[in-house]
Amino acid sequence: MRSTATLILFAATLGGQSFNPAKLIQPPADSWPMFNGDYSGRRFSTLKKINDSNITSLTLAWVYRINPGGPNPFGGGVIKSTPVVVDGVMYFTIPDQVWAVDARSGRDIWHYQWQSKGGIHIGNRGVGVYGNWLYFETPDCNLVSLNLKDGKERWHKPVCDLDQMYYASVAPVVVKNHVITGVSGDDLDIPGYMESHDPETGELQWRWYCYPKPTDPEA
Repeated sequence: MRSTATLILFAATLGGQSFNPAKLIQPPADSWPMFNGDYSGRRFSTLKKINDSNITSLTLAWVYRINPGGPNPFGGGVIKSTPVVVDGVMYFTIPDQVWAVDARSGRDIWHYQWQSKGGIHIGNRGVGVYGNWLYFETPDCNLVSLNLKDGKERWHKPVCDLDQMYYASVAPVVVKNHVITGVSGDDLDIPGYMESHDPETGELQWRWYCYPKPTDPEA
């Protein structure tokens, strides 16, 4: 993955790596704490150090080449995620794997690899963060929670049924005490849905289908 000075300038001082959820509402200019930057979904940064007067002078700061750890029978070794930057650490994914690197230098901090049972490995969109925890989905239909500091797994919970040809690739969104996830597989004519999980335990809180089932009232 190539990273320019744009990403480096987003970095703040490397701190204790405990993320304040309130920053998701109005994140500081030196952070990109969720898939869309903030809840507005605008993907707009208030960073002013890079502008139309100096953008042509940007140069390459560092390059990080991922090492997926050998041949993957399921494929998916291409970065399609939006990096999340919190307290000077950049988090990014490919299917089944998460990296944390120093956003200023590209130095490795930790790497996590999920032992996949299959699924469609066409890409992963990224992670969600909340407090000391990171969340991401796996192609074989799991929501995984990791320690933000060292990448150790805390828990994993199913979010879909691999046997029904669902797969999971969405970047989770954390809203208060809800980790919102989604599923993929609409090209196989199966109903899509969103789920909410408890950020501490991973337990399912609710599921909402994108269209009503025939048995639902007034469907």
